[in-house]
Amino acid sequence: MRKGLLVLAVIVLATGIVAVASAAASASVTLDGSFKTVIVKPNFTGLCPSGVADECGTMQLVGLGAADWAYVFGPTFDPDGRCFDVDGTLTITLHSDGSMISGPLTGLFCPLASATGHDHSGAISFGNPFVEDDNVAFADGTGQFDGLSGTASFHSFSAGALFSGTLKDILSG
Repeated sequence: MRKGLLVLAVIVLATGIVAVASAAASASVTLDGSFKTVIVKPNFTGLCPSGVADECGTMQLVGLGAADWAYVFGPTFDPDGRCFDVDGTLTITLHSDGSMISGPLTGLFCPLASATGHDHSGAISFGNPFVEDDNVAFADGTGQFDGLSGTASFHSFSAGALFSGTLKDILSG
């Protein structure tokens, strides 16, 4: 009888450990997203509705679907070699259920040389290309992001009419 109770206790304990491990494992969300937009200059008025953000768009997040992203520029635009230190806020909102997470952004904006942009004097050019690499300290989300936090890598690139970027992180809580 004691042996049977001992076996039962071990099974219950092992099941509880697995349940706790499963709950802990599900307390994370992987952000693996990308976007690519082609901007047609004659019709271009901006990607963001007035006053919403300085840069924005829709990205596809693996396993989460489409999400709106909005980058509000901060006051920092300080020279750092040939680049500039930047700051701001990045917000991600899932289309599926409205889950949202936001956080302060810091990074490095680097304009790239563009002979084409100068040669054509802007007549057909969209301006000089750039690369921006940022870190975003996400926290205090809602819905699927509730209680999660993490530091994401946000990379954006523009050349000609192409504007693209990626977002990578594992949020955990």
